[in-house]
Amino acid sequence: MALDIRDGYGFIKKKVSTTQTYAQVSSDIEDLKKRSGDSLELANKTLSEQLSSLKTKTDNFQKGTENVKSQFEELLDLSKLISSDSTTKGNSKTTRYLKKIFVKSLQELTSQLPNLINELGVKAIGCSEDQTYLPNQSIYIKVKSIDFMGLLKDDPQSVVGKITYEKNDIQYNIFPFSMNRELYGRTQDINQPYSVPSGSDYLGVSTQNLFDITYVESYVDPVTLQTITGNFFKVDLKPRQNNLVTEFLKDYYETIEVLDYKNVFSHLMDQLTGAISIEKGYGDADLLDINKVLLIFKRLIGLCFDSNKEIDVSGVAKVSENDNIDESFFEFNEIDLRTLDQKISDIKLGVVEFEECQSVKLSVDSLSIVNSINNLNFIDGGNNNNQINDASNLTDVATNGFFPISVNIDFSFLKEFPKSIAMAVLSPKTVLPIMVLSKSIGNNVADEINSFVDFVKKLKTYVSELITKITEVFVKILFDIIKKDIKALISRIINNVAKEKTKKYTDMVLSLTALLVQIANIIKDFRECKSIINQLQSLLNNIQTRTSSLPLPLLLASKLRKGYSKTGAFLRVIKEFEELGLPTGPMPDGSPNLMLAAAKAIINGIDDEMTENGRVDIAIPPLSITPVFITVPNVGSGVVM
Repeated sequence: MALDIRDGYGFIKKKVSTTQTYAQVSSDIEDLKKRSGDSLELANKTLSEQLSSLKTKTDNFQKGTENVKSQFEELLDLSKLISSDSTTKGNSKTTRYLKKIFVKSLQELTSQLPNLINELGVKAIGCSEDQTYLPNQSIYIKVKSIDFMGLLKDDPQSVVGKITYEKNDIQYNIFPFSMNRELYGRTQDINQPYSVPSGSDYLGVSTQNLFDITYVESYVDPVTLQTITGNFFKVDLKPRQNNLVTEFLKDYYETIEVLDYKNVFSHLMDQLTGAISIEKGYGDADLLDINKVLLIFKRLIGLCFDSNKEIDVSGVAKVSENDNIDESFFEFNEIDLRTLDQKISDIKLGVVEFEECQSVKLSVDSLSIVNSINNLNFIDGGNNNNQINDASNLTDVATNGFFPISVNIDFSFLKEFPKSIAMAVLSPKTVLPIMVLSKSIGNNVADEINSFVDFVKKLKTYVSELITKITEVFVKILFDIIKKDIKALISRIINNVAKEKTKKYTDMVLSLTALLVQIANIIKDFRECKSIINQLQSLLNNIQTRTSSLPLPLLLASKLRKGYSKTGAFLRVIKEFEELGLPTGPMPDGSPNLMLAAAKAIINGIDDEMTENGRVDIAIPPLSITPVFITVPNVGSGVVM
């Protein structure tokens, strides 16, 4: 059993890589046997290409040791590795397939989110199932405490607004209601309550009143009687049949669409390219706040809800569910801050940098990205195959199909997907009732929130459970795919092993039979050349030296061993090669790896010798005695010396 997640996934990846290489080389060797008369010029391919491959593997290994990955990232790496054959490791086919699966999963996730958000909301407010709130009171909520990303500063009809607000215009008492659009409308009509244009208070799906809401820029504090100025939503709570917090939240969340698809992809493409931030013209403070939260999300995705007690705030931490996430979890070291500064600088310059570009910065066509997102039109309950394809191909707009960058950004698309969903969920319409009801029962946390980072810190349990629950959906998707692929891969190897065992058994029987015949045919005439040659060959075939036997207790334990396998031996050789950075895949032109083919030939020769002439020391445990004092034969076990 692995000591931690890193070791565990490292072991799995090595086993998968080794097994894939074995399957490929076995196939290559069969082809080589069929073409044994061909020239050997395949063995003289340019050494520089092999050395380049070796250097790349070594560099990648060193990079891999610098950071520990979250379980989600490890599974992404493994899925990419195991779903590709050894001639196309690292290609984009698997990644693009996963992109479509991830996008398609949004439909299922959308139906699950209201219940999840309702459950987390109750926890965030910190109340019991029977907690009630006091109706007929006015609650003042700072706009900034629910609108962390400045959504309500954008007109829904603007270029960015079309992809960040709900797709439907406002229709009163029609569900799902476009609450973010309505909140923007309130900010444009100061002191005008919702009930004026709608003709009633805001209703839940139960048709019971929930609240009325107004945008104001000042109010009188009921305690200090001082006038407070700023940007506030005044929420007037209304009486209901029962004023339960849980019933309020459930009734409210069923009136809105918690997740808006276009908003998900706007956050996703912004995380990958900064396109939306460029179009919005974010300032340094806003960019720093949002990107700090994304870094915190990365750390939260690294949470493991098991008995592991290790914790690290490097962005890839593994902590137990019962461990407290203290202040240090939200701290940023010098490297973090430099990385954030560089990302902000790139966004301000309108460029993006990819690993494959080796510090070359590419311009971001932000308007084309925004327009591509706006062209998405998912239909509820309809056939969205074309939209799924278009959403999966959004990254092509950013890279213009340039392959090295496409491979990288496609993989980043998957890594950033859970975070983009969480960002889209945490919009003003979702956070509003939590802030309102918290304040209504005496919890003034809303007054302490002035930034996105503040919200994440103050409601860390809410945020951590949200991001990890979302990530869990995609971890399951990856696990199911990987499990299926591993079964297919292992079945190929099992077939090889079964054939090998059958052949080995037959060879042993023939060899022992020949030995008995040889003993019976004693040389009668030294003039019989064939007989002498056979005997000399027999002598040469017994060049092994005798060694002392192992202690009896160890020999008795040998019965538990599985037995030697040339397949197993070759897999170990492949593992050793890969750990040394030696190339194990086919040559750059696709021809077989002759070095591995030679290694397998050596192992096969040794195994054939062991099959025909191998000898074991046998440890016979105490034998049973029958009433007539005749021992019952028993089968002994031993190890090949």
